[in-house]
Amino acid sequence: MKIPESGRYVLVLVDGLGWEILVRACIEAPYLSEILGDALTLEVGTPSTTCASLMSLWTGVSTGTHGVLGFSFETGLKSDRSRGVTTPLSITKPLDTAPSYLDRLMDAGVCVSSVIPTEHVDSGLTRMSTTKASVIGIDLERQDSRISSIVAASRCGEKSVVYVYEPRLDHAGHGHGVASKTWIQALRDIDDFLENLRSSLDDDVCLLITGDHGMIDIARENRIYIDSQSTLTQDLRLVGGEARFRHLYTHQPLAVQTRWTRYLGDEAQVLTREEAVSLGLFGEVRPEYLSRIGDVVVIPTGGQAYLCNKFPGEFSLVGFHGGLTSVEKMVPLLID
Repeated sequence: MKIPESGRYVLVLVDGLGWEILVRACIEAPYLSEILGDALTLEVGTPSTTCASLMSLWTGVSTGTHGVLGFSFETGLKSDRSRGVTTPLSITKPLDTAPSYLDRLMDAGVCVSSVIPTEHVDSGLTRMSTTKASVIGIDLERQDSRISSIVAASRCGEKSVVYVYEPRLDHAGHGHGVASKTWIQALRDIDDFLENLRSSLDDDVCLLITGDHGMIDIARENRIYIDSQSTLTQDLRLVGGEARFRHLYTHQPLAVQTRWTRYLGDEAQVLTREEAVSLGLFGEVRPEYLSRIGDVVVIPTGGQAYLCNKFPGEFSLVGFHGGLTSVEKMVPLLID
């Protein structure tokens, strides 16, 4: 099925909506199940994480071209030196990145709106998405008001595109796991929201629903605690990325690569920056963003996660993403 031509689109990005986990749980989501058969499957960029995928959605280019290379990475900016790495999800000042596709649509005469949680309105990441579109903050708990805001935005101008961000599935997966009752309930609630949204939109509006990554639950025995292993911390200057896609910054990349490879064996790909780029993991990499990639990158081939004290929030997570498995990389594009 192709995306139908329309003068009005509403695109809902459900954070954490992976293809495989949706198929497994589709019985819990009757509305999504109805349109799943005609869905397209998409592969997100690398790493399979929210800020990187959102920037690819907003700019239409790969991670290496827009420069948002993970949950966290070194930018080389003076303002970042005290903390070492930048976390795009929490910055207040936008980073240099590729031109916004949302802004290009505005320049072409399309009325573009973003309907997002109120707490995200003033974030640096949101300001990296657009400088021209209307950004509307909403309360997730007020479903009727949220739907009314989306419907009103879809009726703006002769042509319109409305971007909607839905975070609840991702939050449930991280906190409780994709095998949990909490995750299932979040999926049910989102399914109900989407069905009500579709019935409230005008008939000529094309509703698109997609995700930014999938998610897998990581068992306790498969968690590697970097800081407790001297062989892993030796020669490291900074640690970035996230638990399933680590950027390691070092002046001794070959030595670090050798030690991590010996320690992890065939449980991970341990690549130098040059190897990762040559494999095309990040697509085309702009020269000014090359140093944002770790001197060494570590990607589990199976179910491991590499936790770091620099990111204490990782220790309480159940569900993870960022890696190259199909569960994490493949997302649906549902069309109604």
